[in-house]
Amino acid sequence: MEKQFIIATHNQKKGQEIIDILNYYGQAGVLYTDKIAQVNFPVETTTSYLTNATVKAEFISQRLPSLPVIADDSGLELAAYPHHYGVQTARELRAELPTGNLNTYLIDLVRDKDRQFTMKTTVVLARGGQLVNVGHGQLEGEIAMSERGNNSTGFDRIFIPTGQEKTLAEMDRAGRFSYLHRARAVKDLLTKLN
Repeated sequence: MEKQFIIATHNQKKGQEIIDILNYYGQAGVLYTDKIAQVNFPVETTTSYLTNATVKAEFISQRLPSLPVIADDSGLELAAYPHHYGVQTARELRAELPTGNLNTYLIDLVRDKDRQFTMKTTVVLARGGQLVNVGHGQLEGEIAMSERGNNSTGFDRIFIPTGQEKTLAEMDRAGRFSYLHRARAVKDLLTKLN
């Protein structure tokens, strides 16, 4: 049975990606701002994907108590830099490169170093201000030597999943979805709900 999930994010690209993922799995999603006016989320922590996602989902679900609200938190972990990024990926990358091409920056960052990465996502479902369930997903692989592919954007143009030769952006939609960390987390959550 199709459900409509409310997505607690201010990131339009991420919100659209989650809507696309939900649609791929036979579900529906809308941004919370389609239901209520935009609000400021509580400040995120720097220690836990689960805590960050839960705070957002519970916060919005208090304002839309009868609706299922999902939120996520994701991060990039680089083998070459084990004490950087992770749950603080967006904050650290914004500080290191306020403008410019993040893909080129990451390619240069791991040049002549270990190119292995892990993208992690935690997706949570809340209703009535309470955590209901949690899904986890991750993608492991290596960072390409250059941007490749036009079937997607962002990090998909430099992420090569383990065991593959193509970047995510070189794969067709169905092939790419099976690797996406966020898609894996949403699928894990939906499986737990069924």
